Order: sequence, then C-alpha cells, then structure tokens
Amino acid sequence: MRNFKPSFVLAVALHLLIVLLFSISFLTDRDEAQTAPPAEIIEATVLDGAAIDAEAERLKQNEENKRQAETARQQQLEDARKAEEQALQQAKKQRVLEEQKALEAAEKRKQEALAEQKRQEQLDAKRREEEKKLEEAKERRALEEKKAKEAAEKQKQAELDKQKELAEKQKQAELEKQKELAEKQKQAEQERQKEAEKQKQAEKQKQQEAEREARLKEQKLAEEAKLKQQEAEAKKLEQEKKLQEQKALEQKKLQQQKAEEAKREEQAQQAKAEKEKQLAEEKARAEKEKQAALAAEKAKQAAEAEARAKAEKERQAKLAAEKVEKDRQAAEAEAKAKAEAEAKAKAEKERQAKLAAEAAAKAKAEQERQAAEAAAKAKAEQERQAAIAAAQKAEQERQAAEAAAKAEQERLAAAAAEEARLNNLIKSKTEGAWIRPMGAAQGLKCTIQVKLLPSGDVMDAVVVGSSGDPIFDRSAENAVRKASPLPVPQDKILFNQKYRVFNLSFKPE
Repeated sequence: MRNFKPSFVLAVALHLLIVLLFSISFLTDRDEAQTAPPAEIIEATVLDGAAIDAEAERLKQNEENKRQAETARQQQLEDARKAEEQALQQAKKQRVLEEQKALEAAEKRKQEALAEQKRQEQLDAKRREEEKKLEEAKERRALEEKKAKEAAEKQKQAELDKQKELAEKQKQAELEKQKELAEKQKQAEQERQKEAEKQKQAEKQKQQEAEREARLKEQKLAEEAKLKQQEAEAKKLEQEKKLQEQKALEQKKLQQQKAEEAKREEQAQQAKAEKEKQLAEEKARAEKEKQAALAAEKAKQAAEAEARAKAEKERQAKLAAEKVEKDRQAAEAEAKAKAEAEAKAKAEKERQAKLAAEAAAKAKAEQERQAAEAAAKAKAEQERQAAIAAAQKAEQERQAAEAAAKAEQERLAAAAAEEARLNNLIKSKTEGAWIRPMGAAQGLKCTIQVKLLPSGDVMDAVVVGSSGDPIFDRSAENAVRKASPLPVPQDKILFNQKYRVFNLSFKPE
C-alpha cells in the first residue's frame, strides 16, 4: 500500500481541484442570474477525465517501475548480504583454522620454551656442579698441601730427633771411650791432639770444599729448576695472553682471576721449591755433619792406634833396656805385656767389630730413610700433579660451560636486536602504506592481530584492540594488507615464536 500512496494522493488532489472549479463555476453562474449583469465571455479550461486517467496511469506505471527497481535493488542487497555472510562464514572458518594453527604453534613454542628452559636449567646445574667440583678440588689440593706440609714437618722433626738421638749416642759412646782410654792417653795426649788438629784441619778443608761443591750443585739445580719453571710460566702466560686477546673485554675479569691464580700457584711452587731447597740444605748439612763425625771418629781411631803403637814401642824399648838388668823381671813383664797385648788386641778387635756393626746399621737405616723419603716425595708429587690436572680439567670444563652460556646470551641478544629491527621495519612499512581517512582524529591507536606466511605475506589482519573509530580501524587493517609482504627473520625458530601470529600496535604519527 505504501507503493501506491503518492499516486492516490495525486488523484485525490486532482479530483478535489475539479470539484473546486465546478463549485466556483456554479457560484458564479448563480450570482450572475440574480444580478443579471451583461453577458460576458468566460474562458474556462475543461479537464478531460481520460487525460486525468492517463496521467494517473502514467504515475502508477512510474510507481510500478520504481517498485520493481526497488525490489531488484532489495534482491541485489539480499544477494550481496548472503554472499557477505557466506564470505564471513568462510573467513570465520579460516580464522578458526588459523587460530587452531596458532594455538598449536603457541603450544609448540611453549614446549620449545620449556625445553629451552630445561636445557638452561641443566646448563646452570652443570655449571654449579663444575664450580662445586672446582671448589672441592681446590679444597682437596689445599688439604693435600697442608698434609704434605705436616708430613714434611713431622719428617723433619723425626729427622732432627733421630739426629739428636744419634748425637746423644755418639756423645755417650765418646764419653765411655774417653773414660776407658783416659788413663792410656795421658802420655800421648799432646801428640794425638796435634795430629788430630792437623787431620781436623784437613777434614775441615775437605768438608768446606765438599760443601762448596754441594752448594754450587744445588744452586745450579735450583737455577735449572727455576729456569724450567720460568719457561713453563712463560708458556702459560703466553697461552693466557692469547686467550685474553681472543676474549678481549668479556674475559678481562676471568683473566685477572686466572692471573691471580697463576701468581698464587707460582708463589706456592716457589715456596715449595724454597722449602725443598731448605730440606735439601738441611739434609746436606746433616749428611756433612754425619760425614764429619765419621771422619772425626776415623781420625780419632787412627790417632788412638798410632798412640797405642807408639806407647807399645816405647814400652818395648823400656823393657829391652830393663832386660839387661832384670832378666827375671823382664820375663815376667814380657809375659804380662803379652797378656795385656792379647787382651788389648781382643778388646780392640771387639770394639772395631762393634763400630763396624754400628756403622753398617746406621748406613742401612739411612738408606731406608732416604728410600722412604724418596717414595713419600714421589707419591706426594704424583698426588699434587693429579690434583693440578683435575683442577685444570675442571677449569677447562667451567670455561667451556661459560663459553656455551655466553654464546647462548649472544644468540638471545642478537635475536632481540633482530626482533627490534624487524619491528621497526614493520611499523615503518605499515604506517607508510596507511592512508588517513577523512575526518580521522589525531592520536588514534589500535591493536591488530597479524598472521604471516614464512614468506612475509599477510594471511589476515584483524583489529583486536579498537581505537573507537571503525573507519580508522578498517584503514589500519587495509594498511597492513597493503604493506604485504612484511619483513620476516631468516631464523625459522624466531619466526615461529614471534612473527607467525603477533599483535601490531598501529599508531601512525
């Protein structure tokens, strides 16, 4: 009914106009009949009903045409709406599929992140374990050095006690010998002292010469050991210098620590070398004192033998002189002297055997002590070398772990820098493709969810955070699609993690 309203109104208006004209005409005729005025010629327009019907039909036809055009337009709109709904459903299905893929990718990224976190935790645990092992190795080495030092101190104390005990025994034996031979040596004391003094001077000179040669030999050995140690330290410092040049500023702190460690190691080695040198000097001094004591004993024994021979010669001469006067007394004296000589020879033989047994026992004990000392020293050196090797291995493993951690940090830093660069490029390209809508306000901002292919082509761009202006939001989506393909990273892992589906903050300046 709404389609015929304009034509109906027009027809009614025409009929009303015709009725009004007839009414006016009728009233005019009546007035003229009453007043009887002179006849006048009246021009009137006669409206034909056929023309009115034709006009009404034309208007009706126009309305019908308009209705048909409106119906066709409504049909087109309906078809367009159905096509749009179908496209929206297709897009919705595609979006659901993309969201599912995005969820799968997010789950995959989550698993990868968890795996990466687990690997990082394993690396941290391994590094902590290596640091703990290194610390334990250091403590073990310090404990071993302490034990070696205590063992050396005990050995030194035992050696001193042994030397003291030996000296006491020698002193006691000397006192006994002096008591035993005091009466026999009264007459030959002065001569024996002179000879002993001479021999002592000669032995002293020999001892001084031997000490000088031993000192020279020890100095030479110490200098050779020091040169070897300096060469080793030079090689070590050269290697450390190469490592310092490779690692530059990042390894500066580590190099300082290593230099301090090397310095402490060098000081420890120097202290050990000094200690070994002192032990060698003490050992040489004890050996010299032992040799001097043995030489003095030998000289004393020779002097005693010579004194006894001289006394015997004098006694025989005296007996020979007295034999002329006293034959009987000479015979008795000779028998007595013979008996005394036999007893003296027997006593001397027993004393010499005793001294030889003591010397053999001392030599055997000294050999056993030297062998035990050499074995202990070799074992301590072997354990020290093993501890040093373990510490070096732990240090190398710790350096390898630090290098791996550093490489991982550098990779993450490079990825962050690459991400920032790509974000700037994407922002610049999308904003460059944006066309400002008419009447768009300044400072508008929206968030767009962008889905990319590995080539950088935009699969979809949907506003997920509106600016409040739909026209601005649509223009932002169109700008992102127009900017396709967007720059993407070469690293597939970074692309899957950050750029396959991401939110873009669109705020053009």
